[in-house]
Amino acid sequence: MTGPLAPAARAYAALFLEENLGLVRGALGADDVPTEFAESLSEAMRGSEASESSEPTLDLRAKRLVTELEGALLDRDGFTLTKERWPCGAPYAACLTHDVDNVSRSRGHLVEVRQRFSRSDFLLALLGLKSVYNNISYVAEQEDQRKLHSSFYLLSSSYDLRPLAPTLRKLRERGWEVGLHGDFGTHDSEPKMAEATEKLQTATGARPRGVREHFLRFDYHVSWGIMDRQGFVYDSSVGNRERIGFRLGLCNPFHPPGADWTPLRVLEIPLVLMDTTLWGYLKRDEEAGKRDIRDIRTRVSAADGLFTVLWHQEAARMRGGRLYAWLLDELLRDGCYVGSGDEIASWWKSRAGPMRRDGDVLRMENCPAGLTLRFKAKEERKLSVEGGKAETLANEAVIRVDPGSFRMEVG
Repeated sequence: MTGPLAPAARAYAALFLEENLGLVRGALGADDVPTEFAESLSEAMRGSEASESSEPTLDLRAKRLVTELEGALLDRDGFTLTKERWPCGAPYAACLTHDVDNVSRSRGHLVEVRQRFSRSDFLLALLGLKSVYNNISYVAEQEDQRKLHSSFYLLSSSYDLRPLAPTLRKLRERGWEVGLHGDFGTHDSEPKMAEATEKLQTATGARPRGVREHFLRFDYHVSWGIMDRQGFVYDSSVGNRERIGFRLGLCNPFHPPGADWTPLRVLEIPLVLMDTTLWGYLKRDEEAGKRDIRDIRTRVSAADGLFTVLWHQEAARMRGGRLYAWLLDELLRDGCYVGSGDEIASWWKSRAGPMRRDGDVLRMENCPAGLTLRFKAKEERKLSVEGGKAETLANEAVIRVDPGSFRMEVG
């Protein structure tokens, strides 16, 4: 930092930690946040990208702060209540996304890159009997077989959206998300963003809730504000192209700050892994790519984080890209929560609903399905729970909350 930390930036850090760690509303004051963490967070929010991005450093610091903050809250209040980060206490989560950069290529290009495809796919594509670049339905089918959904982000000016509209509408009706892949210039021009959004809405019949900028273009001082004013629920542009890792040292969603450090409505879902980073920039073969994917998942899991994956749909039949089904099976074996960008954003915002405290009584309205709470006390306490079920053990409890209203009294 070049000067003392602004009080508003420190207050933002307190709100960030309350949401990230699932604390009761008002549990932290600005002065409760360690200065070093608040400074690092404020630098990241203003675009100072992590020099060492192989770990989600800020999320790991926040996790380590839990013990320190919990101890202070136990001393002050006698007990703590926190929300688990993911539905049903899942160890981590995964967000499935696909940028739709192209849906067709010339015959000459196909011949030039034929080594990327299986012999049968190449021959069928050459004869015009199969599309190897429009794989939207093919990818969705792989997900549907595993009862999963994902997000497809479409450009509004690089190809004709009309032939895709019937497929996209059917997918939306079945739970998939159709979002905007920001065109060139939308990241720093509100008129261009509004134009691209309108084109996609006209073609698909629904206003996009999620956005990711083409080539991950991003201006920390401008882009979030544009997205917020245009009514996007979330963005997922903050990620690396040339290397694997965490662009800001974060893997969990967060509400970025406005110019005055007030949290914006738009949610940032940080991108963790892009397929073309492995096969294009780093030139990995498939076995090395699998090792990288397992390694980065381990790093996300260590932070109880969100593994946001960008897997280009046009690459789904190519070498490397054809590993997508393998990746889905790996995630299911891990037992993590898996969702589309919109599903992740909806969960995060529902989870962030305020848990309010009045003495020894805690309440929360509009609780999402799967919300799980952790209770700890300095000594054994009696719990009275309405709208959920508590599994108690001495001075600790796991509380599985029913959808709707929740009330707990600590005796």
